[in-house]
Amino acid sequence: MPTGSERYRKHKVWETLKLKREALHAARFGDASLEQWRTDIVEWLDEALKTRGARQPALYLSTLDPLSAALNQLPTDANAFQSYVARSNARSGQSVAVLEGALRALPLPPPKDLKADFFELIDKEVKVHNVTLAELERHVAETEESLQARRDELAAVTTAVEALHGEIQLEREKISGVSESTEATMLGEWKDALDTWKRQREETDHQHDVEAVAHIGALAATTKAGEALAEHAAGDLSAADWYGRAKRERRAAQWMRAGAIAAFVFAGAVGYFIVEEAIKNNFDISVGGGILRASIAVVIGAFGGLLLRESGRHFREADTAEDVALSLKALAPFYANSDEGVRLAARVQVGDAVLVKNVLSRFANRDAAKHAGEASTADLPGLVAEASKALNLPGGSDTKA
Repeated sequence: MPTGSERYRKHKVWETLKLKREALHAARFGDASLEQWRTDIVEWLDEALKTRGARQPALYLSTLDPLSAALNQLPTDANAFQSYVARSNARSGQSVAVLEGALRALPLPPPKDLKADFFELIDKEVKVHNVTLAELERHVAETEESLQARRDELAAVTTAVEALHGEIQLEREKISGVSESTEATMLGEWKDALDTWKRQREETDHQHDVEAVAHIGALAATTKAGEALAEHAAGDLSAADWYGRAKRERRAAQWMRAGAIAAFVFAGAVGYFIVEEAIKNNFDISVGGGILRASIAVVIGAFGGLLLRESGRHFREADTAEDVALSLKALAPFYANSDEGVRLAARVQVGDAVLVKNVLSRFANRDAAKHAGEASTADLPGLVAEASKALNLPGGSDTKA
């Protein structure tokens, strides 16, 4: 019974393959594309014929029947071959692709002259290894000679080192003795210097502490004096403003009082003139005429009374401004030696009385002297903020009066 290798080599597909290859090799086509396809397929078939002598062909026996079927569909005349290629390009039957796949399934062809090449490579490798070995032997010999020279030098150096070792040991012992004595001396001198430095440091620190305490006391006294001077200056400045206001109010009151006196005098003169005219005319004046003439004197006298009343209000304003100025001027000296809390409370009370209630009473059309009552107005928050900012109270940025 034939083996798989024999059946592979004696399969009828090889005859078909040879016939198709010879027919296409002998054929010539006028179209360039068909001629290119013919050349490619002939080359494929040439390569496929080489696989007939492949090693272990029994493994590829199953690929021969599909190849036989693909070769049977391969035409050799021009018209049929053109149709065959056209179907392949249209991907309808993919005839060329089937043939190509069947040819790729074949095994690789056996190598040529493998034994001769193998032995030639072995001979070359042996020659290369022999040359390398000779080179290595030469290098080994040179290395042995160099190593022997190095050994001789090492022996001489070892002898010299042993001699130097004894000398070094003696010098080391000497250095050790000198080092110990030097260390003891340095430690003693360092301890003395450190004790001296500590004493000088303590004396210097004590002197600096005394000087610092004196400077701090002077600075504290200067700061306190500066704060007192600042409080006095602030009080004097505010008092000067209130004195100026009192002066303006008093001057306005005096002018109003003088105007009232002048109005009264003028009203008296008008009344005297009216009475004198009535006497000259034997009181031959109608009631309406008398009332009209008398109303002139009454109007002038009423204007004088109004001026007199307003002058009194301005005198009271001037007196109040002088009282406020006196309070501001005497605030800092009066509370000079008091605690900070007491002085702060006093400044708050004075500021509340001088600015807040006084300003609010003015907006309510009341006398500045009547600021004891609580003023209610929609502008209270804004007025309090402005007053605190003006006096630098806790609601502002500082607490100076």
